[in-house]
Amino acid sequence: MTAEPVSRQPLDDERIDRRLARIRELFARWAALRPGDGEVWRTGFSALPEAEVVAAETRLGLRLPENYRRYLLEFGEPAHLLMSYAGRLVAEQKGPRPAEPFPLDRPWAGLSAQITDWEETEGTDFFEDGPGEFYSQFDDPEDAFYDLPAGARYTDGTLLLGATRSHFLARLVLNGPWAGTVWFDSFGNDGELIHLADETEDFYRDYTLGSFVDAQEWLPLAELPWFPAPEAGPADPAPGDFLDLTIAVLCRRVRRAAAERACDRLDPTDLQDAQQRLRSPRAHGFPAGHTYGSLAPWFSGRVRDELLRATPDLAAAGRLLEPALALPDPGGRPAALILAGRWAELAAHETDTVPDDRRSAVNLALAAELLDAEPGPLPVPTAPDARRPDSERWAVLNTLARLDAGRRQCCLDRMPAPDAAALRPLLEIAALPADAEALDGLLAGELSGPERVAATVALVRALHSAAAAGLPDPALVDRLCALAVAVDRVGEVFDLLAAVSAGRWTDWRAAGAAGQRRLDAHRAPAR
Repeated sequence: MTAEPVSRQPLDDERIDRRLARIRELFARWAALRPGDGEVWRTGFSALPEAEVVAAETRLGLRLPENYRRYLLEFGEPAHLLMSYAGRLVAEQKGPRPAEPFPLDRPWAGLSAQITDWEETEGTDFFEDGPGEFYSQFDDPEDAFYDLPAGARYTDGTLLLGATRSHFLARLVLNGPWAGTVWFDSFGNDGELIHLADETEDFYRDYTLGSFVDAQEWLPLAELPWFPAPEAGPADPAPGDFLDLTIAVLCRRVRRAAAERACDRLDPTDLQDAQQRLRSPRAHGFPAGHTYGSLAPWFSGRVRDELLRATPDLAAAGRLLEPALALPDPGGRPAALILAGRWAELAAHETDTVPDDRRSAVNLALAAELLDAEPGPLPVPTAPDARRPDSERWAVLNTLARLDAGRRQCCLDRMPAPDAAALRPLLEIAALPADAEALDGLLAGELSGPERVAATVALVRALHSAAAAGLPDPALVDRLCALAVAVDRVGEVFDLLAAVSAGRWTDWRAAGAAGQRRLDAHRAPAR
């Protein structure tokens, strides 16, 4: 081993309580800044029952560290929040040798200072140019770095949380003085390095935690006057502690969400500048890298907000056109044009901007029908609409579902046969009536891809229809809640669900759990 041993005591109950309270606050702020965002719903509101945690502990052969255990019981599996590539769920983990003592008390297989000195001497990069070159300078790397107790493995006493984008593995220590901390392991990436995941260490923040929490994503915007200030972490930080790392992740998530809300108020010039900084960070004084973000998720959220309305608001949707035209990627423009009812501009965009082999026959047919184009329909080439964004498909189906059956058929008649054949069953789903029989049929099958989008249109229409009719039948509300789970839109439609259910559920977590029970019961085989 290298360096001197470091002593450490796991967090006591009081410090765990403070951190869980901070996590609770950050989740609430994130949800408020990104209302209805599916990512918040999936990563923050799936608590594990005590029986499931106890069963996992029995199989692992030890009690989980208290900080991690309490997080599971309140917030659920952390891996989808913390990791780019999540590990197995705790209920499925089997080791390796989880009950064996964790053998490390300091960095193993190379110190950051040694690696930095070598990089400066060789003029190279440890992770980009190959860790093998670094270790080749030693006659026997195992003697130099691998001083483990007899019979021990460096993975003993750990549970795999997942991997970063750079394929560093994150291991949660399960026992001993380092219980409840996270260590990064690059052995799977031929890095031959394991070290405590400590945000206060610049080297490891840059190479591991930066990927671990996507810390760099909006860094090129950090100096702009509208960009929010960083969030503070714990006042009494504990290096590498699982809860402290979770707080670091959430602080950045909240900061990004606050930046996205600030985007709502920016003019097109500011949006263009922001997007250019994200797309070309090196030109603005930042290192090139693949972790820089995009304004596309923010724009998709704006589109989603319009699609959740009971009736189209052309003025509000029209305001989407400014950012749609300001952003360099034209992929979001068709959805904005459809929502704003700009049919001539939609047709012009498809024919003048989109390459011939990517034009949308569906969009051109829709524009032609709603323009009553003369002397005849606009040309409708066959196009791979499957490659179009879900938000665009949602906008198309939402528009067509509001037309009467005859007008929908006229639109289908304008399309080439393959496109019409693909769209027809989706329209049948999107235009379903909001009654028990129709919803039962929809809930019976798995909903994914285009069918999921079409079912989302049906769900939103049914929720608004039920709200307009007054307090609906509780059995209908149960089905709507189950459908929200089936299409993974609980967070996005929770406000609508709460309205039709007279506040039956206090939060997304409660609605999701109730909807999942109803969906499971509906799909259970008859006995």
